[in-house]
Amino acid sequence: MTPTTPLTRRTFLVASGLTAATAALAACSAGAGTGSGGSTTITGAGWDDGITDLLFGDVRTAWQKKTGDTLKPQASVPFTDYQTRFRTLIAGGSPPDVMRLNDDFLRELTDKKSIRDLSAYIKHSDVDLGDYYANVYDFATFGTQRTAQIIGTQPRVIYYNKTMFQKAGVPLPPTDWTDEGWTWDDFLAAAQALTRGPDQYGCVVVKDTGYENTFSVNNGGEGVFSKDGHRFTLADPSGYEAVQWVADLALKHKVAPSWGEIQPDQAEQQLFAAGRLGMLFGASSGASYFQQNVHDFEWDIAPVPGKVRQQQEGSMIVTVIPTKAKNPDLAWDFLNYAAGPEGGAYFAKAGICVPVNKTAAQSLPATGQPPANVKLLAQAADHNSSVNSTTATSQAVAIYRPQLEKVYIGETTAKDALTSVRTQIEALIAR
Repeated sequence: MTPTTPLTRRTFLVASGLTAATAALAACSAGAGTGSGGSTTITGAGWDDGITDLLFGDVRTAWQKKTGDTLKPQASVPFTDYQTRFRTLIAGGSPPDVMRLNDDFLRELTDKKSIRDLSAYIKHSDVDLGDYYANVYDFATFGTQRTAQIIGTQPRVIYYNKTMFQKAGVPLPPTDWTDEGWTWDDFLAAAQALTRGPDQYGCVVVKDTGYENTFSVNNGGEGVFSKDGHRFTLADPSGYEAVQWVADLALKHKVAPSWGEIQPDQAEQQLFAAGRLGMLFGASSGASYFQQNVHDFEWDIAPVPGKVRQQQEGSMIVTVIPTKAKNPDLAWDFLNYAAGPEGGAYFAKAGICVPVNKTAAQSLPATGQPPANVKLLAQAADHNSSVNSTTATSQAVAIYRPQLEKVYIGETTAKDALTSVRTQIEALIAR
């Protein structure tokens, strides 16, 4: 589940506080329509990560050059701030024309009719659905509606310090998507062999919340929610056992830093970049950060370890057009370009996602930068298991995640924490 690992904390505009950014957005919205020179202007919003940097950076520049139109993005903010702001903006009278959306909440916003059905645009445009990965593109399909443009997916993988593995004499993880020699037990054994007290840890899994769905599915369950969206299946044995296994990496086995140690922003990425962490579970978006910040060792990516299954939950790069957008036609034109072969090539070149467009995805292996095992990303996309949709995912997350923090510090067990809120959550999502 989103949030994904941030690529960088640089912003493409001057970062500002909530009040200033909201004022800037209002100015952008007021300027929507015909701009100087007769070109048309749309507005955009997203959180500060590499995807937003590219979407409102190089992709935006290329689209503007091609069309003569203009896109004015607001200043980006951290992911958590954006989640609060998103709902405020989309409920307002003049939301941005183009918005990034946490993939967890697509069905909820669809049910509320807060975002536009893009089916008619797709039908009457030049979209060749045969050139798109169906299992990624169809993430936005609900019955006859398709309420988002999927730009691509950021598969979750295991980043590993290859140099550390070799110095410790630990067998390297597989280079293909297989659990042969790469089960949960194998992963733990590797982490134990790599750990050197508080100066060097074997792994961090818990910081990326995508583990909740990934590891519970791999433990034989349905994931966080049932397929029909009415049951909180993370509270099933397959779910709470997986959560406890991850928590015990720190609590019991001492192969991961404590929950408190990794609370600062990007703490886990910094540990890895400093050569103090053997393995890190995270989205492929993290590659950009490590390309910029790892200088003293060789690193690569490996598949998520398997158990009953070997799946991963890729973060979908979801963009939407609010129902109240002032210029939805031009917003679609931009999103269609961004998800197509030209726009998608920018994301592939950066190596931070698998573009939804197959033609664009073909350029993934040609990055010339680590990870060397970039071919694994396409394999990971073929082993994707997204979180099942509910009508109130955001509210459910707000209830159970605070309970999980008690598990991470050893205050309670995963079983007790998750089953204690099951009735409340199921009453909520059953509506």
